[in-house]
Amino acid sequence: MKHTRTIDYLALVFLVLSAGWLAFGPVGFAAVEGAASVAAVVSALWLVVTRMLALSADGEVLVGGEDGEGYRALSERLDAENVRLRGEVTKLRTQHASSEHYIDTLMDHVPANIYFKDLNSQFIRVNRSQAEWMGRGDPADMIGKTDHDFFEQVHADRALADEQQIIETGKGMIGYVEHEILPSGEEAYVLSTKMPFRNRAGTIIGTFGISTNVTDLVLTQQALERERNMLRALVDSFPDHIFVKAADGTFKLVNESFAKFVGCDHPDDVLGKDDLDFFQEDFAQAMLEEDRVILETGEPMLNHERIRTTREGGVQTVVTTKVPLIDEGGEPYAIVVMARDVTEQRKAREALLRTERQIQDIVDNCPAVVYLKTVKGKYLLVNREYERLFNLGRDEILGKTDYDIFDAHTADAFSENDALVVEEDEAIRVEELVPQPDGDHTYLSMKFPLRDLAGEIYAVGGFSTDITDRKNHEEALRKLNDDLIQTNRNLRETQEQLIQAEKMESVGRLAAGVAHEVKNPLAMIGMGLEIVARRAKEDEKLYDAVERMRRGVERAKDIIKGLVDFSSAHQLHLVESNLNDVVQEALALAKYQLKKGNVDVVTEFHEDLPLAELDATKVEQVLLNLCVNALHAMEEQGGGILTARTRTGLLKGVFRDEGARTKGHLREGDRYVAVDILDNGPGVDESKIAKIFDPFFTTKATGVGTGLGLSVARKILDLHHGMLEIVNRPEGGVRATLTFKACVDG
Repeated sequence: MKHTRTIDYLALVFLVLSAGWLAFGPVGFAAVEGAASVAAVVSALWLVVTRMLALSADGEVLVGGEDGEGYRALSERLDAENVRLRGEVTKLRTQHASSEHYIDTLMDHVPANIYFKDLNSQFIRVNRSQAEWMGRGDPADMIGKTDHDFFEQVHADRALADEQQIIETGKGMIGYVEHEILPSGEEAYVLSTKMPFRNRAGTIIGTFGISTNVTDLVLTQQALERERNMLRALVDSFPDHIFVKAADGTFKLVNESFAKFVGCDHPDDVLGKDDLDFFQEDFAQAMLEEDRVILETGEPMLNHERIRTTREGGVQTVVTTKVPLIDEGGEPYAIVVMARDVTEQRKAREALLRTERQIQDIVDNCPAVVYLKTVKGKYLLVNREYERLFNLGRDEILGKTDYDIFDAHTADAFSENDALVVEEDEAIRVEELVPQPDGDHTYLSMKFPLRDLAGEIYAVGGFSTDITDRKNHEEALRKLNDDLIQTNRNLRETQEQLIQAEKMESVGRLAAGVAHEVKNPLAMIGMGLEIVARRAKEDEKLYDAVERMRRGVERAKDIIKGLVDFSSAHQLHLVESNLNDVVQEALALAKYQLKKGNVDVVTEFHEDLPLAELDATKVEQVLLNLCVNALHAMEEQGGGILTARTRTGLLKGVFRDEGARTKGHLREGDRYVAVDILDNGPGVDESKIAKIFDPFFTTKATGVGTGLGLSVARKILDLHHGMLEIVNRPEGGVRATLTFKACVDG
């Protein structure tokens, strides 16, 4: 009986252990070692039990006896149970391996990011997609780590707080968009779900989550939202009424302008309603019928004008455009409408027509000839006096030009005066000869520009009064006076030229005399200083004094050279030259000095510049002098920009110095070539600019300039029959302009 009870106890222990393993599986019985370990334990227990069944208490083998049959029967039952349990273990092991395979396959190939974490938010398992998303090639590299090993502090702290909340509450976080900064620094968005991770007993042992990269979707959504907001802002900013109507006539979208028009505080208050809610029934029914036709035909309605009654009972003129919206199947499903209130424009147009009629009535009753032409010379308006004078109907004149009505010579004269109005941008008074059956008549014409709302000249108007009789009476007196006036003018001009010439000649003789008288003594002084300098090298103070005296002599020589240049005849060697080439050569000569003075050079050369007769060497001398003057001016501010610009055109508004040699050479209307030398220095004092061409006048510091450079430069320009002009620029700096007569006209 003792042996029997012992065996029964052992059998019971084995059965309990076996039943426990079958009930709880690897997780409940041996979570660490797994199903294989459990099977090994069961087998070991079975071996112990069977050994014990075959032994007595004193160690003898039980092979018979009164209890032998019972032992064998129990052993057989236990053996059968062991076989059954081994089968169950094998079956469960196969199922477990299959489940593990399914899970591994799913984890490795699902495109979403999947992870499991323990209670400390450490990764215990991740799939390959999650590892690659985190910049790790192997999922094993993430095991045991936390978000703080991969993300910035703020993001990792937030994730940890979410997971701790899930663990505490047992409630997951489903389907929310999370903004992430990846370890690579890339910005991303994921659609995440986080849930509590429970064992088979239902106890929370961690968290797990799944997330999908929705960066493109979020960015696209944000872009669409921005575009929607931009479109909404654009639609609401339009003063026109803009709205979309569904096929049933209800409003699906309206802008603020239309909402206010129908008396609503917000566009949303209009949505879902139709025209019958806001307009009189006959107008609303007409609109709905119009919409129906557009939806049936798919044809838009463009710029349709209609009259409608406002909510206050007023009348409006509206221009409407309706365009059908087409779905994917090519069928119209809604209508976009734009309506513009043109009531005020219509009133303004009517007022304009009335004004035009009034103006026409006024000009028709004016005794003068009144006309209006486009800038291209086509007649826009004439009065009755014009029709009577030339025996033409208004319809025969409007849209025509002077060349269709007058001879070419007369038409040319009219066209030139009209063009002068446009060019000068101001009214002019001119006398014009108009052919009539009894001969040419003289008309005093007041011509003036007409501008549109943008301030641009679009037409030329004119009033012409016949002054033929007055001209005939004045002609005789004018002829008597013309000779006297001309003689007086010639005498005055000759006198002024003589005065100026005598003044310059006197200065020239003085300069020549001074140069002659001073040049030789200076040479002697220079020679003496050379001798003294050689003997004074041992005396430093005496040597410095001699050197200063030598520099003074060199300064005096420069002045003498300038005087000689000023007083000499300056014979020119004139050759047809391209001013661009001459300017380029002068800038090359001055390049080193300008670069040293931190002056940048900008060239703006006219590509099709006419030739001019030039002494290139002399003109280069003038340009070099002007460049050096500009350099000295800009040195005070540490450098600047020097611009050389060539140009051509027809001369107008010529300012003539009556004593200059250009008198009678450059005239109004001549084709010219010119070069502008511009600097951005401080400019010249306006009180001194009138004296800059006087000999020995200079604005430079003592010892820097002789005061003869510009005098010589102007003389060279006079010999070329050209002009030298120096003025201050409004934006700062000085503009020096050399103007020459071009070799070809026009």
